[in-house]
Amino acid sequence: MKEREFEVNFQYLIRTINHKIKLSGDKRLEAHGITLEQARTMGFIDAHEEQGITHKDLESRFNRKGSSISSIIHNLEKKDFIKRTIDPKDERRKLLSLSEKGKKIVGDFEAFFANAENMLVEGFSEEEKKQLFHFLERMNVNVDKQL
Repeated sequence: MKEREFEVNFQYLIRTINHKIKLSGDKRLEAHGITLEQARTMGFIDAHEEQGITHKDLESRFNRKGSSISSIIHNLEKKDFIKRTIDPKDERRKLLSLSEKGKKIVGDFEAFFANAENMLVEGFSEEEKKQLFHFLERMNVNVDKQL
């Protein structure tokens, strides 16, 4: 049987970069006792809290299954970083917000995410950054067409 030579392709590179970002993020956020995914969730809740964030909003924003979002919410709630309250306009909906403890640390994440973005494109010209962003957006649209 002929063995195919392993080729580095777009999928592999994207997956590898994503994995390394997650590992780096988890390592840096370990002091706060949270993961990169949990930090992103907290950041989104913080940025959109006035609009009334729900479980469904997180599913949509992060393109994740309900069970995955439930796990993130449960863990953040257990660590007292977020809280759920009943929506005064619709008692069936539960709104997510940061607890006082969550508000104290979410500001630390802004610098972390900014640094991570800058690290990814270090040494790129502004034009190269724009091109890369454009290409990645196009790839995302191509994948969306297959879903």
